[in-house]
Amino acid sequence: MSFFDSIPPPPPPPEPVRRQRPAWEKPDAVIPGSVPGEVILIRTGQVAVAIGNIRAYPNGFEFTAHVRMRGADEDEPMWHDPFDRHGRRGRQPPGDVLRLGLLYADGRRAATASYWCPADDDDSGRLVLQQGGGGGNARRWDGEFWVHPLPPDGPVTFVASWPEYGAGETRAALDGSAIREAAARAVILWPEEPESEPGGGYAWRSHTITAQKPDHGVGEAEPDQPGAEGTDAGG
Repeated sequence: MSFFDSIPPPPPPPEPVRRQRPAWEKPDAVIPGSVPGEVILIRTGQVAVAIGNIRAYPNGFEFTAHVRMRGADEDEPMWHDPFDRHGRRGRQPPGDVLRLGLLYADGRRAATASYWCPADDDDSGRLVLQQGGGGGNARRWDGEFWVHPLPPDGPVTFVASWPEYGAGETRAALDGSAIREAAARAVILWPEEPESEPGGGYAWRSHTITAQKPDHGVGEAEPDQPGAEGTDAGG
């Protein structure tokens, strides 16, 4: 027997692990309903930040954040994610980056300023804000965000600030009921099926997620926030 024949073959690969999609993940087999967004949160002589149209699903909604910069050098490298805690081009301290948050009428909130990944089986109703793909150039950046769960009736308040450019905290609200109505119009194409990943990996893992427990019990809104009086929790 040759030397190489004497080496035992490697063990067979493990069977793929098939897992159900976490309840907080955006589904694949759904055509969402839509709600006009077009909310401008920040607008100065140098930068602007706006929220694009809402695409609503049975378990949440997604939106596009549009970020614009005036007067940037066209020859500069592509603009990195303005929400990145490490900062654009490595020069911004974390406190100066663009910050975006959401506030539901029942007091639940989440923001890009903190990062936390829910457990696979988490269905606690905590507000999840998940950053997806994005890109652009030195003057433009567009990025996708996913929000779970659907909001209760009342305002869905978007909050933003960008200290580096002198943009203090600003707020703008959309109607949570309109988002829920759009979700009811979403078309479920077929039932979700478990996905598998060779080697026992997890097929659904995402990269940038923030979530936060409410400061108050669900259903109890912050007194100085929109919808604080007589708003029922839902979603």
